[in-house]
Amino acid sequence: MRQRIFILVMVLVANLAQASGPQKIDYLALSSTLVKDGYIQRAKSVLDKVDVLVDDFDFATYYTLKGLVFQKTGYPLVSNIFLDAAIEQGQSNPSIYFYKARNYWQRNEYDMLIAALDQAGEETLENPQMLVIKAEAFKQIKNMEAAWNTLDQGIDRHPQYAQFYSQKFYYLLELGYYQQAQEYARQYLKAQGYTANDYLALAYALRESGEYEQAAVLLEEGVIKYNDNDKLLELLGQVYVDQQQYMMAALVYEFASMQFPRFSAKASALYLKAESPVRALQLNRRILEQEEKFRQRIGIDIQLEDYESMVAKTEPLKRYDLLSDDNILYALGFAHFKNGNYPIATSYLQQINDSQLFTKATYLFKQIEICQNDPYACR
Repeated sequence: MRQRIFILVMVLVANLAQASGPQKIDYLALSSTLVKDGYIQRAKSVLDKVDVLVDDFDFATYYTLKGLVFQKTGYPLVSNIFLDAAIEQGQSNPSIYFYKARNYWQRNEYDMLIAALDQAGEETLENPQMLVIKAEAFKQIKNMEAAWNTLDQGIDRHPQYAQFYSQKFYYLLELGYYQQAQEYARQYLKAQGYTANDYLALAYALRESGEYEQAAVLLEEGVIKYNDNDKLLELLGQVYVDQQQYMMAALVYEFASMQFPRFSAKASALYLKAESPVRALQLNRRILEQEEKFRQRIGIDIQLEDYESMVAKTEPLKRYDLLSDDNILYALGFAHFKNGNYPIATSYLQQINDSQLFTKATYLFKQIEICQNDPYACR
């Protein structure tokens, strides 16, 4: 009985299949779905299968999809050719001008970009991102008044869109209006919450205006919020250097070196400048770049008056070709002089070419002569 029912079902299914016939695939609709879902290469292949010779074919949609596919695959010029064809075929969706504008942006055709967004009309005014792009296009063609007015237009329509305010701030900085940029940032950007880049830009403006203390306070706040941002840490250290607060700068760079080892050399150099050679030595040991490490150790040894240690580094200094540096030659000559090795000291000092350093070396030559004639005078 079960076998008879199964056979009847199979016959019924076969008859239904024959009655319905083969299903025709709508390649245009399928490619549209693929584009929306981000499957661009598949959409491109499917579009190639579309039969454009059928009656009442939808060329507007076809050319639009072609334009989008070429845009997504990096062919902005070809993309706009198809998008223009779509418009000629009756494509009336204003967003098509946004696609054209993006293509013009890629090709640095800013006048054409502005014209495309103007053609989109009200749709552009309702899209804050497009207004930002339009303002930037005006800036690129040196029309700052139009750029500023476009941002004002955007703020009137979308007062909560933070990028309008930040873009105005950066325009003020680029034009060199540092004081106005600071005031603008305090008035508008702070309410939105500074990004790491905002902290950097505003601190730079304060630094350019000579307001180092305010810049340091702002950067300290930024470092607390974005403690993994190496640029904030670097600028904070530099602001302390600007004020000759070398110990504070060294502390900042030492903290930074825990995440970013490249700051170890700066921290060590600044500890040395702050007359803290022991701390400088500790940071020097973290330096990965050996040439920089040995170059810096010479200065540390001088400040520690560890002339034996300095002389012991002669071979590594040769290995890294540091003896071609007149400063290193003078330091080694001085170390040998302090150790009483006068002939070796003289041989290093005689190799110096720099006139200023050679003047200092001349004084040592006189001291060496005195010491050689009267050893007790140099004890």
